[in-house]
Amino acid sequence: MMSEMGKKKNVKIFSAAVAFIFVLSVAAIAIMQTGNPVNAAPSSNIGVVDMSKVFSPDSEDLANAQKQYQAASQEMQQKFESQSANMTDEQKQQLYLQMQQEMSQKQEEIQKGLQDKVDSAVSDVANTKSLSLVVDKRVVLYGGTDITEQVAKKLSGSSSQ
Repeated sequence: MMSEMGKKKNVKIFSAAVAFIFVLSVAAIAIMQTGNPVNAAPSSNIGVVDMSKVFSPDSEDLANAQKQYQAASQEMQQKFESQSANMTDEQKQQLYLQMQQEMSQKQEEIQKGLQDKVDSAVSDVANTKSLSLVVDKRVVLYGGTDITEQVAKKLSGSSSQ
């Protein structure tokens, strides 16, 4: 009876050892498959752009966009004043809401123009550097090739032409 209990204990120990070795080997394979991220980053074909830094503060594109927005705002103000002169408060409120919606559409149009310029500059730089993917730097925790400076130069060069 004692030898039978000894065999069961040996089987349990052997099974635990095999399970432990199996878990360690799976972990080792997983670590080897992921590689070293420090070595992988420089050869990455993923680019990152800090969108808050692509336009310089004195950017001609930003100045033009701001001028367009201010002109549209002044035009809407004048339009509201001329159309609402003989209206009731309720009609004025309706007109105001309508014009606010038009202003929102105009703002989206202006922003889309800027975004299209940024997208074009990012695309040009990405093609030059053979990058297959470019993402906003705010969503990247680690890695990627920072192309913010090249995109900013491309944008400042294209606005002066």
